[in-house]
Amino acid sequence: MNKNIVLAFSLMLLVIIFFKSDFYYNKILHQPRPSKNAAMQQVVAPVSNQENKAGVSAVSAPVPAAFTKADAGSNLAVTAPVSFDTIWIENDKYVCGISEQGARIISLKMKNYFYHNSASSQKEMIELIDQSSSGGANLTINGQDFDGAIFAPSISDKKVALSNAQEKTILFVARDANNIPITKRFTFFGNDYKIKYEVLSNELDGKSVTVGWKGGISESEAKYATTKSVSGVAEPHKVHINDTKSVDHIQLKKPDKDEETGFYKWTAITSKYFMVALVADSVRNTDLFIQSYDTDTGAVKSKSGTNINYQIQMRRASEGPIESYWIFAGPSQYSLIKSYKVQFQKVLFGGWEWLIRADLWFPFICEITLWLLIFLDFLFKDYGITILVLTIILRLVTLPLSHSSMKSMSRMKDVQPKINHLRDKHKANPRKMNEEIMALYKKEGVNPFNPGCLPMFLQMPVLFALFIVLRKAIELRGAGTVLLPWVKDLSQPESLFSLTGIFPGGIPIYGSSFALLPVIMAILTFFQNKMTITDPNQKMMIYFMPVFMLVLFNNFPAGLVLYWTFSNALGIVQQAWLNKRMKTNAQSVLVTAPAPVKHTGSNKTKKR
Repeated sequence: MNKNIVLAFSLMLLVIIFFKSDFYYNKILHQPRPSKNAAMQQVVAPVSNQENKAGVSAVSAPVPAAFTKADAGSNLAVTAPVSFDTIWIENDKYVCGISEQGARIISLKMKNYFYHNSASSQKEMIELIDQSSSGGANLTINGQDFDGAIFAPSISDKKVALSNAQEKTILFVARDANNIPITKRFTFFGNDYKIKYEVLSNELDGKSVTVGWKGGISESEAKYATTKSVSGVAEPHKVHINDTKSVDHIQLKKPDKDEETGFYKWTAITSKYFMVALVADSVRNTDLFIQSYDTDTGAVKSKSGTNINYQIQMRRASEGPIESYWIFAGPSQYSLIKSYKVQFQKVLFGGWEWLIRADLWFPFICEITLWLLIFLDFLFKDYGITILVLTIILRLVTLPLSHSSMKSMSRMKDVQPKINHLRDKHKANPRKMNEEIMALYKKEGVNPFNPGCLPMFLQMPVLFALFIVLRKAIELRGAGTVLLPWVKDLSQPESLFSLTGIFPGGIPIYGSSFALLPVIMAILTFFQNKMTITDPNQKMMIYFMPVFMLVLFNNFPAGLVLYWTFSNALGIVQQAWLNKRMKTNAQSVLVTAPAPVKHTGSNKTKKR
């Protein structure tokens, strides 16, 4: 391995470090810290064992001291405290709570997804709403806010359970300042994350109607995060807007406001693994209001610039007595969100404009990689085996490039002793040394400026795509593998045993757990370097790189480390095969080469 290829490999590692650095999260992605907001925990009251078995929690929402006509958006002035309840709807996918105050969705718990909480034996469902006090399905008509109004539900039951193909429509009715009935109509489906949301009024036509999702989206990976690994750190939240042709990605740097106007179909907020979207039934001129706030404080005027979350609203002029939307609130699972056929899948890998317009090509590579990962898992039913097969496929795809790179490295290794000799011979005359070295390169047919860097750089987009996919794909969340029985989640760092008993705060940079795969990968890196590095000036890399890789990958997701370890093993096999082939070719050339003609003294005499 010559200096150029070491430089290329080092650059690749530096890019990986960059993607997990504070600079990347804080300055480019504006990464929020793990949420400290506990508002959602205050919503759910203790429930009986019977209620727990049913999967539905009884909730009594907090009662305000008092609110008036102006506060409530109602025609009835209230001077005494008003009580209101919460209607709970449970289907196969979620448990949804709608408060009678504002007919707002104040809780959405994912039944099939749970927090990573090793301290508790009881699984806790992931709550999607970050600010329950604001909630979702907000409504404003001609400037009159109905979030504080008391809506009367059309059912007396406080709990509704659905399954399979069942549907349930629930009406919530309030009155505006002119005593005109305003109805929110929700339709729930037994086996779907979709919630139909409609606003009805006989005098709605021509009025400005604003629907919103002000409660933001909580970060599922941050609640019980005990590590600063790339899997434990929360993904930055983003807002996405769609005009039926393309999807734009918006990320505000601090608590701020943004407004967009156009013909939009939907807008959404995403966390690392989940998404909440407001989708209009028809596309027409729409004003989008995006407001970022600090997740820790909930304040929209915070100056901290960290933990950014979002409120989104869509305002349109009503055309008739009904304004129709639907809400998606669930996992960003590729096959699931693509099945809605409104380009939801475009939210997964967007937002790379800062990297030489990578937003035009990099998401496509990521989508192909994710599709291949899902397809292979369908065949093998084990994501560990799937990652190995995917590694082999990527190795085959990039084989011409990697072969060219290794061949160039081997040729450079062959001429390295001659280069070292020239350096020693002309060390007092650098100019002469450079001339002799360049002449040697020309004689040996070696290109010193591109012995292997370009092929490696061409492979980097594929490697980065896999890096991003393995880190962001919810399909890997909670997925184990028979290959590594002690690894229960390939999206999390491997932990063979904890080091906190000896080092309470963990080992700086390395972490608080010992992982086996990074050790195997470091050993393979050592042997790969021994096979390729012969330059005495680069010998330190043989020992430095394995230690560097061991520390770097110890806190990476186990799925990613498995890929990199197996890829290193394949690289060693490929290098050994190439070395053997080149050695065989060199010996055959020596055997078939014609023997030099020796001239005797008598011949020379005759010639004279």
